[in-house]
Amino acid sequence: MTLDLDARLTAGTLAVDAAFTVGDGEVVALLGPNGAGKTTLVRAVAGLHALDHGHIAVDGVAVDEPATGTFRAPDQRSVGVVFQDLLLFPRLSAIDNVAFGLRANGSPRRDAAGRAAEWLDRLGVLDVADRRPAALSGGEAQRVALARALATEPRVLLLDEPLAALDASARIHVRAELRSHLAIHDGARLLVTHDPIDALVLADRLVILEDGRITQTGTPAEVAARPATRYAADLVGINILHGRLSTASVVRIDDGAELHVGDTHGAPVGAHVTVALRPRSVSLHPEAPHGSPRNAWPATVSDLEADRDRVRVSLDGPVPLTAEVTAAAVTDLGLTPGTEIWAAVKAVDLDVYER
Repeated sequence: MTLDLDARLTAGTLAVDAAFTVGDGEVVALLGPNGAGKTTLVRAVAGLHALDHGHIAVDGVAVDEPATGTFRAPDQRSVGVVFQDLLLFPRLSAIDNVAFGLRANGSPRRDAAGRAAEWLDRLGVLDVADRRPAALSGGEAQRVALARALATEPRVLLLDEPLAALDASARIHVRAELRSHLAIHDGARLLVTHDPIDALVLADRLVILEDGRITQTGTPAEVAARPATRYAADLVGINILHGRLSTASVVRIDDGAELHVGDTHGAPVGAHVTVALRPRSVSLHPEAPHGSPRNAWPATVSDLEADRDRVRVSLDGPVPLTAEVTAAAVTDLGLTPGTEIWAAVKAVDLDVYER
């Protein structure tokens, strides 16, 4: 089950010209700034926006190909979609929302209800089956929307900013859940997001779209090693550390240092985990800090890179990473390559996911 896309189309003043494939069982993250054309491409794949030129094919069969006059309606594409605002039907219960696509495909009411209940149970929300969307939490609504998309067993699953509507706390939990739920679907999976942690945690490969054009593709490690644009460099500026959960609240990273962490999202002790940390969450101090940070270690400045009013500071030490501070902080701390400093981070600022 593959998705092959060579799309040329316009949306308002934006011209989109992008080509890539998503393989069977692969999760590809389509990233880009607002207005880059990400949602336009999703709508094209879903059959909601026709191509001007090019083609979209699912398992080698064209579903949109202007040159041959081919255009299949959304319900003929075997594409499941989870939109940014989820688009659950407000007057239908959770189970009826999930059953809707099955009924539209011709399943008898009783069979559709039974399969809908199975999917709600599979995603852990069978207990809210009779509730309408307004009575669901953000995480529950996201899982119902995902169940609705998966229930018809689509060959292609599209997720358009599926976590954007959640608050920060819910986003962390639902992201971890979504990672495990995506493993259920064996088809091609395309995730649209502007959040680098969503992409790094959920995707096998990144496709970066800017101003309607693809500027870079590759695994997260490949893009991080050689970002092709300023946007890509900023995007992959997240610190990613790998290690093992040595206790319920401590990760021993591969370099040997230990980090105290908050929520581990159910990862068992001994599990291999990934720790994601935003550079702005790292604070720098002239000496060992006291107070709230549970993680602090000595470090040496290896490089500084100014970008507008912020400065990225590369640090060597027990936990090699990048911090981001103001230009004033660089002056106050006297930061230059070789400066000895202390780095600190709060446990709650570390996102932990089982690998």
